[in-house]
Amino acid sequence: MFTLSSLAVQLNWLLRIIVAAICGAIIGYERAIQRKSAGVRTHIVVAIASALFMIVSKYGFYDILRLQNVALDPSRIAAQIVTGISFIGAGTILVRREQISGLTTAAGVWAVAAIGTAIGAGLYMIGIVATIFLFFIQRLFHDDHFTDNIIKHIRFNIQIEAVAKHHILEKIEKELNRNHVESVSVKILDLTNDRVIFTADGIIDNKIDENDIIMALKQYPDINRVSYTHGGGI
Repeated sequence: MFTLSSLAVQLNWLLRIIVAAICGAIIGYERAIQRKSAGVRTHIVVAIASALFMIVSKYGFYDILRLQNVALDPSRIAAQIVTGISFIGAGTILVRREQISGLTTAAGVWAVAAIGTAIGAGLYMIGIVATIFLFFIQRLFHDDHFTDNIIKHIRFNIQIEAVAKHHILEKIEKELNRNHVESVSVKILDLTNDRVIFTADGIIDNKIDENDIIMALKQYPDINRVSYTHGGGI
């Protein structure tokens, strides 16, 4: 039978779930406008579920704890959230043509689980502050102009298939240097009598258009194929 005190407790738990849903929606909104696979709905569900798990973990066993010689760890469900939510996050990570996408979305889902857990535990302030902080961090660093001002150089890596002629590697290395590719390193992956496949790795200024470098290499009649892999900031 409900009393005024128990009703107040139930409303407090409901408030935690609502706040967790709002926080999850804020993070999911940023992902949704970027057309990511995990959007508003996914983040809300993760946040609500995490808050509910935490509430159950903290308060769902009060009747058992009243018995003598019974001790429970209220953090055990929260620990399972940390590992269990990783499976959902992994599902948003995609690998296509050696390009990895979805890492930020996966990390966002994991962070929303943490926010939901915090709010489910009654830590409203830290959960809300973390939500605001994560939202603005994702918005800020999604702006390429802001990122370009921080990351001055990026890794430039290409795979080239060319005719196995004399000094072909030296010619391509000189062409890369002419296009402002620094610290060039060339490694042969496969070599036959008439074909050579190798990778060329270097560092370029972040403002340089990689397409111009690839188009310059394609002018060589001895080059059959050029595959480019986007590098990371250094």
